[in-house]
This record gives sequence, C-alpha cells and structure tokens, in this order.
Amino acid sequence: MPEIADVVGTAWAPDGASVVLAHVVPLPSSRITGSPEDFFLDSLDLRSGELVPIGVGERPRFSASGRYLSYWSWDGDLRVAIGGRVVALPHATTPDVRWAGDTLFFIEKKEIRTWADGIERTISHLPDELELSYPHDDAHFSADTERFLVTRYLADGSVRRYLGNTRAGTAGELDLPGATYTEWAPAGHTLLVRYADRLELRDDAIVRGAPLSRFAGPVHTWLPDARALLVGQLSAAQLGSIRFDAFAAWASDASAATATLPDLVGAREFSPDGAFFVGTARTGLRGGRLEIFRCGTGVAAAPIAIAAAPEPSDRRLLRPVVGAITQVVRPTHTGIDIAAPLGTVLVASDDGVVSEVGQVTVGGRRVCVRHPSAIETCQYHTSAALVTVGQRVVRGQPIALIGLTGVTTGPHVHWEATAVGTIVDPLTR
Repeated sequence: MPEIADVVGTAWAPDGASVVLAHVVPLPSSRITGSPEDFFLDSLDLRSGELVPIGVGERPRFSASGRYLSYWSWDGDLRVAIGGRVVALPHATTPDVRWAGDTLFFIEKKEIRTWADGIERTISHLPDELELSYPHDDAHFSADTERFLVTRYLADGSVRRYLGNTRAGTAGELDLPGATYTEWAPAGHTLLVRYADRLELRDDAIVRGAPLSRFAGPVHTWLPDARALLVGQLSAAQLGSIRFDAFAAWASDASAATATLPDLVGAREFSPDGAFFVGTARTGLRGGRLEIFRCGTGVAAAPIAIAAAPEPSDRRLLRPVVGAITQVVRPTHTGIDIAAPLGTVLVASDDGVVSEVGQVTVGGRRVCVRHPSAIETCQYHTSAALVTVGQRVVRGQPIALIGLTGVTTGPHVHWEATAVGTIVDPLTR
C-alpha cells in the first residue's frame, strides 16, 4: 500500500474494493511563513494498491450503488462524479449532503432539495426563521435522510438546535440545555448528544442516557451499523508506535461487549461493512500516515512499532489534530488555524495541567493547558471538552473535539501558544 499522510476522511465504495481518501497536502507559498495546506482526494484500490488522484476536495460520499461520488471541490462547488467525470453541480449552501440510494439530499438556503439522474427537485421548504446561513447555521441529515438537525450558533455563545422532518420541512426547537456536541448515527436516525458529564442516544421519543464516568474514557466511535456506540479512553499518541485500546459497546445487545481499537487519529472510522478500521498513526510531531486494520476476533493487543520521523531536539509541541493549516502566526493573527472535520479529536500538545475550559468571545469554546516549559497552549472553536480544569494530561491525550463555536468560517481549531503572556509560534516550539 502506498504511504499516504494525514487522512481526515474516507468514502468506501459499496463493494469494499476501493476507498476514497481525503488527506492533507502542503501547498508551498512564498507569501507566508511555513506552508499552507489543503485537502486532496485520492481513490485507493485495496487489491492492487493503485492510487488514482481525484483532485483538491473534501467530504467525499458514495451513493448506495457506488455509481456516483459527491464531494466538495477546491472552488467551493458541490460536485457529483461518475468514474472521475463531473456530471452535476448541485447548488448546496450547507456542507452536509446525504445519499439515499442514488438520490442526493442537500439544502439550498431554505429549500430541501434532491438530485437524481440529472434532475433537481425541491421536496420541502424550511420555516422562514430557519433560512440557513453557514457557518452561523449548520445542518446535518440523518443517515436515512428522514430527519435533519440544524445547529444555530449565536453571538453570545449560546446554541440553538432544531430537529426537523426532511420530507415535510417541519422543524421544532430541540431543548438540550448544556449539550456541547451532536452527531447522527451512521445508520437510521439515532442522534448522539454529548454533555460535559454524560451521553444521550435519542431515537424519536426513546432517550437513553449514561454518565461518562461509566466508561474508561470520553472518546466515542460508532459501529458502522449503529448497533452500538463504542466509548473509551484513546491512548495518548506515542510517536513511532501503535497501541490498542478497549472500548465498551454501549446500547448494543451485549451490554458487556468490548471492542479493541488501534489508537489512530484523524479519520478514525470503520468501513461500512465493518471489515476495516482506518485512521492516521502518528509518526512525528506534525503528522502521520494512513493505517488500515482488518477487523476480526482474537486480535493481539501488543503495540506495533512503526517508523518515526526525526524531530529537531528543540521542538516538543505536538500538532493537536490531523488537518490542513489554513492560517499561521503573523502580526494580525495569534495562532495556527487547522481545518478538520467537525467532531475530530483534538489532543494536548504537551504534558501539563488543564488551566481553562469554557466560552470566550470570538474564540468560542476553548481548552487551555499550562505546560512545565512555562508555555500555555489553547485550542479555540471546540465543541465538546473531554477534560476538566485542574486535570493533568500528557502529550497526545484527547482533550476536546473540533467545533464551530465563536467567530469561524468552518470547522477548525485555532491553536495558540503563549510564553509568559507573549504570543509564540507553536510550530517552532
């Protein structure tokens, strides 16, 4: 298999023979310090190892038959392609789209629309008060497209959520006081709701809850059939090593079941048939490489050694997320902006003590860690915090999830470092 760096998302062909990978590529520029980055799409044939480029883009999704691939291109267009040839440009105004069979569901302002066989149709209209303006408003369809959820981010830091019926276009406010993050299951229309101290699974009128203290850790991953939510402790990243963690299967038929998963970051997801688990293994302070594990039973849990990139002896801070750098430190910008999909795990840049967790103006929800080196790193625009003030953490330990809080143009983290109150560039530390 070719070496592929920093995978943030995948789209598996229905036959399981190939997978489209969204990964980070550097885009050298003489205009700023360092290199800006972007997301690139490649199709990987799992049998031959052949890698076929698709182009700059992100958020790939296959239709149920595998005939169509949708993705967002470099120019901000939603594209539908057959075998690499673009056949349609549906005019969506929110990023999330969903296939039901070979019909694509998307939202254009206040219309819920579909595309199928070259024809676009409006199937319902949203209420006037829900005309969407991304990223102030973010909308996501359930896996079966029967429901949708709108999250509205207000200037005062509060969040309102509206649960709707796709075909009717009706929506009502969903009262979730204290909720920090929501996510649809990969099948059906079960909604995961995260709070600071508990989890909820909501399936229409059925609501199941569990305290986070019940689990070994706060990180979650869905089984591909949505039969269970896996919850546990993701090991802190060890450069040059892959370790394995036990995750409890919550809401499954076997309440005591566990799954053993590698401590990958980035995409960190199953193939739809459950045959593979993919993600990025850390090979250095700034990045990693794609790893694909075949799922089965009786997996050995011994760590696996992998090649680690050499690092300068004067650098210690770990890049907090697998994603694309879109902004760097300069006189008018105080940190490094790294774009990554909503809900991606963020990790501590170094050992230390959590010094701040909460909401601030412009930066939204933040998590800060004070390190023994007298440097404090903060991660802004997060959704769910996975740690509390005063908690000791180690480098590479999960501390938050990527969000859209505060003033932002899309899901990303603003990674900021200060030394005795003075801004420093975390990429040089």
